Amino acid sequence: MPGKDRLLLAGHPHHLVRKSRDQQPVFLDDADYTHCLGQIRELSRDYELAIHAFCLLPEGLHILATPMGDPENLSKFMKALSCRTSLRRKNLHGANSVWEVRYRSSPVEPGQWMLACMCYIERLPVLRQLASSAYHYHRSSYRMRLGKTHQYWLDDPEEYARLGNTIEERAEAYRTYMSNGLDAKEEKMIDTAVKRCKLAGSMRFVKEVYRKYGVLGVNRVPRLPRN
Repeated sequence: MPGKDRLLLAGHPHHLVRKSRDQQPVFLDDADYTHCLGQIRELSRDYELAIHAFCLLPEGLHILATPMGDPENLSKFMKALSCRTSLRRKNLHGANSVWEVRYRSSPVEPGQWMLACMCYIERLPVLRQLASSAYHYHRSSYRMRLGKTHQYWLDDPEEYARLGNTIEERAEAYRTYMSNGLDAKEEKMIDTAVKRCKLAGSMRFVKEVYRKYGVLGVNRVPRLPRN
């Protein structure tokens, strides 16, 4: 588990967030969004990350990813992604980088908490009033998950695979899950966990991480998301 103020756990999903300073726009045109998505796909292969969900917002990005090898690759991935988007911004738009100094990361408990985090990330455009529904926002992983894009490069976790026996069954089950949404306490738990670089999960998960790494990553007294 590298670092003292950021939890990076081998083999665990992580909610990664990079935001701009003072809510400044990161992406200045549609091509900037497309470029960033391409870099996420390319760099995830370079750094051996499984990408489960993503959402690009005007002022930043959210990614749910699992390191298949060294968890420090999460930091290398985020640094490379930030540098490449900033370089494009400088070369094409003549604008300096607006990223905050550091990215934020929250290890997520496998199981229902992982599905909850996927839902949270893909519903962000609705929560931010950028779209009337997750389906109508073209810069997140939700449409890809439903098979509405030309390519499918998400790494579906076991939790998602258990939603159905076929691609169609899984998509329909997840669509229902998304339409129901998370309750306010679940959203608050995930939001505060990543802001504080703490764990998102049950108290059992907190205790497991403490026993293994000697770090108390509790955010607040959590409860299990609904099934």
